[in-house]
Amino acid sequence: MAPKVSEAAPPKGILRRPAAWGLALLVALGGYVVYPRLRAHFGRGVAVRVSPLSGESAVLPARTYPGPSRPPAVSTHSMRVGDRVRSYIEIVPPALTTDRPALVVVLHGDGGDAQSFHRGFPFEPASGDGAVVVYLDGLRATWDLDSADGENDDQLFVERVVAELKTRHGLRDAFGAAYSSGGFLLNLVACRNPGLFRAIATHAAGGPYSEKGRYPNGYVKCERQAPVAMMALHGTSDFGVPLAGGKFSAAYWAYVNGCSTVEAEATGYPQCYAYRACPAGKAVAYCEIPGLGHWVWDDGAAASWTFFVANRS
Repeated sequence: MAPKVSEAAPPKGILRRPAAWGLALLVALGGYVVYPRLRAHFGRGVAVRVSPLSGESAVLPARTYPGPSRPPAVSTHSMRVGDRVRSYIEIVPPALTTDRPALVVVLHGDGGDAQSFHRGFPFEPASGDGAVVVYLDGLRATWDLDSADGENDDQLFVERVVAELKTRHGLRDAFGAAYSSGGFLLNLVACRNPGLFRAIATHAAGGPYSEKGRYPNGYVKCERQAPVAMMALHGTSDFGVPLAGGKFSAAYWAYVNGCSTVEAEATGYPQCYAYRACPAGKAVAYCEIPGLGHWVWDDGAAASWTFFVANRS
């Protein structure tokens, strides 16, 4: 996959599924492509009243970052997960800060890999000296979104990487940032293993959908689920995963976290709002980027890192 997915077509990995050729044809004809994994969630979001920002946003202030103080060390590593060897790219700033450094796990979308997504969505210019960043490789350029908890090797891969790198570098916090199908997996992992990440940010993705449990309002419920700080970012011109996917992700976690599901406040980023009344460290934010197709926002890494740092408590 090229570093940037065409804003006029779904991710290339989707075309590997026979039924998806029809979806690609709809794009070519100017139709609205429905990503199959999101169909059950269309219209599930709740209308939100957004009030003006009062002072500086505690959840998502506007920030700019100078990047690492020195060029980071980039290396490739592997580990065995189940019966397969899995690989990831590790990016370590030489001057890793001693002020609560963190781990950021980044997942690519369908048709991509760690290397190409790092080129297209470099996270270290935002996290700078504050984090070790790792990009994971999915098998056959995709992720397993269907296997059950305890049977999903991609979920286990993410969990193993977090545990190993936190120990290797003496890190306290882990965060997750992911795009498209990687965002679906990140939502699923956070749902099934809520203690793994302190906060997550998904780009052009959707919320959990396959668990058997249900909340009173009908949302899916993972067996071990607990609140996790979450930010969903989505483009208004996304024809790969419809805008309803990002809106649902935010509405879903606002409900799970016990935030108000109908009241929000503007943030330091005019494209984003934050739900009101969330517990400390369990904020939920939603960013809607005008004109952006099925790709990541230019300010997506900076906004994600800002959200992570603001929700460390």
